[in-house]
Amino acid sequence: MRFAGSVMYACAVAAGGCAARHTPPPNVAARALPAEVSGIWDAMSQTTIGEGIGAGDTRIEKQEWHLTQDGGAITGYYIAALTFVSGDGRPYVCSRQPQFSAMQRFNVSGRVRDGLVEIQELEQRAAQAGNRCDPGLRQLARYSGRLDGDVLTLVSGVQRETLYRIHGMEPAEMLIAGADPISPASPGSLPPAGSDDRPIRDPDGAPKAGLSVAGPTDVSGLWIWEHHGVVPGGDEKQEREEWHVTQDGSVLTGYYDRIVHQVSIDGHAYRCSMALDFQIATRYQFTGQVRGDQVAIYESSFQVLEPSACDNGKRRLDAYEGQASPDELRLVWGVGGQILRRARPDVPTQRF
Repeated sequence: MRFAGSVMYACAVAAGGCAARHTPPPNVAARALPAEVSGIWDAMSQTTIGEGIGAGDTRIEKQEWHLTQDGGAITGYYIAALTFVSGDGRPYVCSRQPQFSAMQRFNVSGRVRDGLVEIQELEQRAAQAGNRCDPGLRQLARYSGRLDGDVLTLVSGVQRETLYRIHGMEPAEMLIAGADPISPASPGSLPPAGSDDRPIRDPDGAPKAGLSVAGPTDVSGLWIWEHHGVVPGGDEKQEREEWHVTQDGSVLTGYYDRIVHQVSIDGHAYRCSMALDFQIATRYQFTGQVRGDQVAIYESSFQVLEPSACDNGKRRLDAYEGQASPDELRLVWGVGGQILRRARPDVPTQRF
């Protein structure tokens, strides 16, 4: 900039030479601009704590990022909605229940440079005042990653976050309003929790990388999932889930009944049931969201409908992501997946 006057004077003396220099076309200049990350992004993850006092517990985290970009500079914040579920069914001291929720806010800044996105956390504070279950402060992180359309991938050490841009949607109400992503169940409503021992189901149901800009897909109604297999030892195991989904705009609520029926194939009765078979039925309550054809579902509580002496009492609350179509609902959870199919009413037959 300090030579601007000299350049202008030189152009005035030798107008012909400077006139030959053309301003680059607008589209060329646009290609030189850094990637645009302004907007609202969200992410969800679920992990099992491997060590420490919470070993075996499930940690579910939903994030909502609000980023503003000015040139190559990034400013903003994100809100993390955390839910912890006890792995052995014992209640937490802070909540007196086998699960608790908390919200935290992180202020961030960063830069887009040569196609790379760099973001660092500047400050952490609790988003809910007076929450006895707040997990407390952690070490602030630095992220690096890339933007690919509506997917922003950030990496910090072994931690990897995949953020999806929200198009034409208001900020996620559950986070901005300060509500828990999974509403705590009433005291005494949760039996012992642990591992549900579910098989890996139809793992081809992975969600798309981007979010659709269309209105929310209608997923209300009754959906069915069934699985027939064998357990170690060769006995038959039949599983059936009936999902009852209620939809209000983009918000989902409902429950599903999961029935497990196991049959002895060697003619020997089970000691726990004194019969050749046994059955366990459990009802899971859930909430969720639909954005375009992308679905997120969070189990909030469960209730044993058919107690059985053969029930090992090991269950867990899962979080799902997936993709919806008129007749199929493809969900992934943890390391598994399943495909729900919309139930169809029986076609009446004509009697002669």
